[in-house]
Amino acid sequence: MNETLLKQIDQEIEQVRQALAQDTIHLIGVRSVRGEPEPGAPFGPGPRAMLDAVIKLGEREGFFPTRYTDSVISIAPQEGEPDLGIWLHGDVVHEGIGWNFDPYQATEYKGCIVGRGATDNKGQLCAIFHLLNIFKKLNIQLNYKIALFVGSNEESGKNDLKDFLTKYRPPRVSLVPDASFPVGYGGKGGLNLVLRTKKPLRGITITAGQTATPFQAEAEAFGRTIVTNSMPRHLSSPDPNGNMITQLADQLLEDPQLAPEDRPVLEFFKRMTLDIHGDSLGLNIPSKTMSGTVIVANRIDMVEGCPQVYLRVRYPIELSGETILAAVEAEAQAHGLEIVQANSYMKPYLLDKDWPVVTRLAEIANEITGDNKQPYIVGGGTYAHELPNALAFGMDGSLPPEDFAKGRGSAHGLDESVSLDRLQRAMRIYARALLALNEMEW
Repeated sequence: MNETLLKQIDQEIEQVRQALAQDTIHLIGVRSVRGEPEPGAPFGPGPRAMLDAVIKLGEREGFFPTRYTDSVISIAPQEGEPDLGIWLHGDVVHEGIGWNFDPYQATEYKGCIVGRGATDNKGQLCAIFHLLNIFKKLNIQLNYKIALFVGSNEESGKNDLKDFLTKYRPPRVSLVPDASFPVGYGGKGGLNLVLRTKKPLRGITITAGQTATPFQAEAEAFGRTIVTNSMPRHLSSPDPNGNMITQLADQLLEDPQLAPEDRPVLEFFKRMTLDIHGDSLGLNIPSKTMSGTVIVANRIDMVEGCPQVYLRVRYPIELSGETILAAVEAEAQAHGLEIVQANSYMKPYLLDKDWPVVTRLAEIANEITGDNKQPYIVGGGTYAHELPNALAFGMDGSLPPEDFAKGRGSAHGLDESVSLDRLQRAMRIYARALLALNEMEW
């Protein structure tokens, strides 16, 4: 690899730090939470406005924009069908309440940008954009064509990408910087289940995990109000000690006014928030390639007087959605609930760990980070689950300031933040990766 060229690229990366911060702040200012569909905006005006903002960002620097659908766009430094796609998403989860910073009036604080979507993943989007612009400025000629793709429904179903794939041919290889280094070559499957009690509870209404208060549960029970809260956690790593639903169930189970017939329902709620690997359901099977099953119970609604609980299951490739469905159904029936909705939202995938692209990307990432990590299986959900020949590659952006309380600053959390140092490190890794791919057959 040309060391003189690498030094030039690294110097340019240092010089764009302020522009990187400003563009990240600008994109965070677009509140791209999913909303009601509108003409030309299938996931609401916010996600669509985000796509428009990225198009304008690209046009500012002379990039070539493509609107594939109303929910997927790309910007590229050159015209033509891309061979390599770098996929990010512009939509974000709801901000919730309890921020110390304004979630959409982002600010730079102690080397970080703080705002909703900072690290998931508007900061990464701006980092890739500025890196491609550096390549364009330095007139670096690649023997393949590259484009930055941006979707708008990654956080709530990936229907943007599913629609794209029914109409367009994806790039030959894709990189998804919505995970960690060194490189992810496979990912778990995902199944969403909704279960409802067969009868209303006596004297109790329960809600939990609502859009505006995603880590809060509330019950009206026997003339009193109970409110419980838990620390924000990403769905790929729930707390084995439970969450706000666990706390609420505990309090209700201790109430002497609780009807014996309602006890099994609350015990089910408690169990499903504690048994995060599905051991009691026989779902924590050994896997040769992936970590075990993860079950998250993080929301309860009231429907016609009946509590309705939402389960999100992530499972290894050796397990099937049908097996999970049968196990949960049997347990639910025994506790007075039934499954009213099941949706497979993410298929498990597995590429060859020894594919030269995988091993080379891992080498490059470890060289810059100073780590000696192995390629891994992605625990969360990314666009790589849907795209062929897709790898999760970085960017490890969430490194909150030291004075943030534990739990603050993470993706989906309160005061979400992205480290500018981490973004610039990721740009250096990606620069070397793009040059390495120029020297390989793939």
